[in-house]
Amino acid sequence: MISLEQLSPLGIGTSRVASLGSRLAPAAFAEMLQVAAEREVNLIDTADFYGSGDAERLIRKGIKATGKPFFVVTKAGQPYVHTPGWLSPLNQLAKKVKQRSGAKNNYTSAYLIRSVQKSNQRLGVEAADALLLHEPTWHDIAHADPWEGLATIRKQGLARYTGVSSNDYRVVEAGLASGQVQLVQTTVSWRRPNPIVALCQAQGVPVLANMVLQPFSALQPTFARQATAVQQLPGLTGLSLAQLLIGAVLAEKQADIVLFGTSSLGHLQHNMEALRYLPSLPAALPHLHQLLA
Repeated sequence: MISLEQLSPLGIGTSRVASLGSRLAPAAFAEMLQVAAEREVNLIDTADFYGSGDAERLIRKGIKATGKPFFVVTKAGQPYVHTPGWLSPLNQLAKKVKQRSGAKNNYTSAYLIRSVQKSNQRLGVEAADALLLHEPTWHDIAHADPWEGLATIRKQGLARYTGVSSNDYRVVEAGLASGQVQLVQTTVSWRRPNPIVALCQAQGVPVLANMVLQPFSALQPTFARQATAVQQLPGLTGLSLAQLLIGAVLAEKQADIVLFGTSSLGHLQHNMEALRYLPSLPAALPHLHQLLA
């Protein structure tokens, strides 16, 4: 059983692995997990919303096939439709119809408890490693009781850890004050400080960074012009822009763990290579800031 202190600096996001157009076969996903485990990457990020539950089911099959231990973070609170078995491909279409009809996020205690129970069934576990509120805003939780729900979930042994995935400072602040948040997921990008990170670091709560590749398109032309100069810096031979964006967040301690989603084994292997550059990045970052300004 993996603790928070044993989590790898990289985690695999699964928002697309069970979605229409990018759905992976169980054998292909298991191969990705095997390769990740060989590089000591042990965190998988998912949600009941991803593939309307099919991502969680795929994770269960993948972990069973590899026989390797993983720490699975799942999330709840966003509306989805889940029909099991051969009807599951219709889930994505039904989810979109439900959202467009005005279905709202739900972070009430009763809903969260039901959600994690269903997630645990799909994951094939008695207790989730971690359950996070899925992208709540302050407005979303104003009349809900999410912290009471998380407390009940831990008390009933439905999840080992609880937390929140949000970019709303007030939500994270309230969660930390409640004592029910041991893990926070938020958007972190190189050169764009997120005050939520400082808040969590002050209380010793680990941060999972998502959307770290968001600046890729904006920086790509500049990086292409400066690629030779970048790769001539000590220890950075062959560094790609994606590897820089992943590695820089870790090197500058903007997060404890960087998440990246992929449904491609090649992309997974490439992105994991960012760890190779971590020893050299701290000294190189001032130069990289200048080169890519």
